[in-house]
Amino acid sequence: MIFYFSGTGNSLYTAKRVADETNEKLISIAECLNKGQFEFDVHNSERIGFVFPVYFYGVPSIVVDFVKNLKINKYSKQNFSFVLFTLGGSAGNALNQFKRRLKQSKISLDSGYSVVMPDNYIIMFNLLTPESKRNEILKNAEIQISKISVNVKSCIKGEFQIQKGAFPRCMTCVNYPFYKKARTTKPFYTTDNCNGCGLCEKICPSKTIKIVGKRPLWDEGRCTQCLACIHRCPKLAIQYGKKTLTRGRYYNPNCGF
Repeated sequence: MIFYFSGTGNSLYTAKRVADETNEKLISIAECLNKGQFEFDVHNSERIGFVFPVYFYGVPSIVVDFVKNLKINKYSKQNFSFVLFTLGGSAGNALNQFKRRLKQSKISLDSGYSVVMPDNYIIMFNLLTPESKRNEILKNAEIQISKISVNVKSCIKGEFQIQKGAFPRCMTCVNYPFYKKARTTKPFYTTDNCNGCGLCEKICPSKTIKIVGKRPLWDEGRCTQCLACIHRCPKLAIQYGKKTLTRGRYYNPNCGF
């Protein structure tokens, strides 16, 4: 089984590719949280994987909430476990952070990987590269995912191929505390382009958005900052402050949205 969280499709596509190669079942972390489903049975040869993006050099809040309640019945050392981060730059100390979270659920991590994907955190920076460059990043990601899939399929333990970057512990210690502040929903709003289609409410993984009077409203305090609502709005009507007005949008073109 492979648990995944994805807002704009990078992690979803990556998880699908690995699941196809390993014949493992895909399980949405967001759906499990919303249904209150945290208990799973595992058989002896089954792999346990986690695929999600790195936020602020750490683990997204929605993943933290899920793992905190996760219970894997019949889990043993025979079950190969791995984590696969998608990221725009580096992971910092996210691996050790996630390891500590898993230990609380009595799961040990056998291997870990990272895959560079187009960055899309347009709230802070206009990090979206030209389309030609994005295509190059996605092409290189395919190579990375294929190699990782081979290792996962073979259940190779002790492989931790994580792009941590310089001073990973410092990067996480300094930046991750700002993640909680960044999750505020107050700056979200819609322009007159909004047609009330409701897609943002449907795709929001944390169920932060509700359509009221044909316009979306964001619940304060629940947002995980995936930015799916901004990037996937068909009318480009959702903004976060003034800076996103001039910034592009992105979602993975191969994920099947």
